[in-house]
Amino acid sequence: MQRLRGLEDIAAKFNNILVFGAGGGGDAAGTVHLYLKLKKMGANPIIGSIVWERFIVDPVPGPITIEELVNAEPLGWSVAIVTGETYALRYGREVKPQIARVAEVLGVKALAIDVGKGAEGVAEALRLAAEHLGVEAVIAVDVGGDVLARGCEDSLWSPLADSVSLAGLLASGSPGFLAIHSPGADGELSRETVLKYIAEIAAMGGLIGIYGLTQEEIEVLDKIVKVVVSEASKIPYQAFRGEYGVKAIRQGTRKVFIDPSMAVTYLLDAKTAASTTPLPRLVEGTRSIAQARGALNQVCIYTELDLELDISRLAERGEVPDIIQLRAQGVERLRRQGCKPLPGCS
Repeated sequence: MQRLRGLEDIAAKFNNILVFGAGGGGDAAGTVHLYLKLKKMGANPIIGSIVWERFIVDPVPGPITIEELVNAEPLGWSVAIVTGETYALRYGREVKPQIARVAEVLGVKALAIDVGKGAEGVAEALRLAAEHLGVEAVIAVDVGGDVLARGCEDSLWSPLADSVSLAGLLASGSPGFLAIHSPGADGELSRETVLKYIAEIAAMGGLIGIYGLTQEEIEVLDKIVKVVVSEASKIPYQAFRGEYGVKAIRQGTRKVFIDPSMAVTYLLDAKTAASTTPLPRLVEGTRSIAQARGALNQVCIYTELDLELDISRLAERGEVPDIIQLRAQGVERLRRQGCKPLPGCS
């Protein structure tokens, strides 16, 4: 593929561009500014996201499947067109995915991607988007930047969705890009760590452009943040609106320092970025989220699915978990089961 020199080049070369939240349901809000930029540049962007809601929204562990969506139009086994009328039935409970909330505010149709079917499911979803909707290029958006994690970081809480999404993007065959929106905004990898990883990718020629939020985009996000349930995806908005200082998120388990630099996105070449982390390779070819989880567990990585399952188990017994302690116990459990850390990890 010809070397692209910025988002403007992408908009000029490709018309139908899918911008999808890759790290979780809340990342749907993190796609909006790029969607608006591409639209202003004359492209025809399509907005989408994987559908995995935070535990406070959906207490059922794991991602929402395409089969659970109501008022959706499946394009295949792992992707569906959704609108503001779409919701999921999870064991009799109605859950409105964040991508449906974003679609409702924007007044558009969007794509829901079933990350529960593993990297192959994501890849097939992107192929079907190309076949049915004419998608010519894909930008995967990760709020916070954990998709760049190497797997050794003690502060890495949710590597599973990120690695499956990136592996699926690479396997899809579509021209792929990775957008890191608001490094450190999810309180996992520190901002300094994410920027260091981005600098290493830049040294390899993989940094395509750096973009900030605009007042025009913020006026749309004014409406988005009122309906979307996501702490991390609201951080860049809050930064633009002038918030400054430490903010506790995720029930106080993590802290984020908000300043104007949190309203910035780094656009990377997906293949170059993926070459710096082993995690997408570990989950490539998987056909279920459980299979992908198992691949990360084998290298002593405790995932967000492990945490949800452990929380659910305690909730069934009427216990209120200490999430930090629960995670520490989960990591120790993997070690007792004989996991083998990645090279360079302790």
